[in-house]
Amino acid sequence: MSQRKAGLKKVNKRPVSKQKVKRSEENAKLEQLEKSVQDFVDIEGEHLLFNDLPISSGTKKGLKKAFYTNMTDIQAKSLPISLKGRDVLGAARTGSGKTLSFLIPVLEILHRRKWGPQDGLGALVISPTRELASCCLVSMLVKALISQQAIQIFDVLCAIGGYHTFSAGLVIGGKNLKDERDRLSRMNILVATPGRLLQHMDQTVGFECDNLQLLGRWLNQTMRFVKVDLLV
Repeated sequence: MSQRKAGLKKVNKRPVSKQKVKRSEENAKLEQLEKSVQDFVDIEGEHLLFNDLPISSGTKKGLKKAFYTNMTDIQAKSLPISLKGRDVLGAARTGSGKTLSFLIPVLEILHRRKWGPQDGLGALVISPTRELASCCLVSMLVKALISQQAIQIFDVLCAIGGYHTFSAGLVIGGKNLKDERDRLSRMNILVATPGRLLQHMDQTVGFECDNLQLLGRWLNQTMRFVKVDLLV
């Protein structure tokens, strides 16, 4: 009778793909970042740095490239709260840093939720509010102020968000409506003036805000109170 050699059966293990390893590492980083945000407490002191915040490396690189280093008072007070996804109502004078106070959470929350092109519109920034228009007497001046502020917000967003993969768009009066329609479906972040936004909501087929992560769920109702004749 022939004797068989005892031995272990050879098992061919399939190598783990680099893409799967990279995805696993990215998920671990996001989980750690989320934990750091939730554990983060208010910061105090005279020299408050953006690097002290629990934010992604992409946003930190964007801030550094745009020469944003020290936080202003409203940024230091609001960001520890808004980064957690909580609502913030803030008031501060012009030039105090309000724009970064809401743009940084926009980038960070979408980043932590792994928002991608296929997810559609995730954040909507409406600029400015109705109150700015009501304090101006000349309609043309109002339109110029509103459009200019929206453009400034969009410029800051592009400056600090360049290391993220989100697509961002700007819709304001005086631009080609058809061109804006063609781009809307591809936007993850949208900066808009109230009247132009309302126009797209009424006239652009397929424009939906139902999947928003940052704003209010009552957008469709509240926007009806905007005076379109004053706003662009």
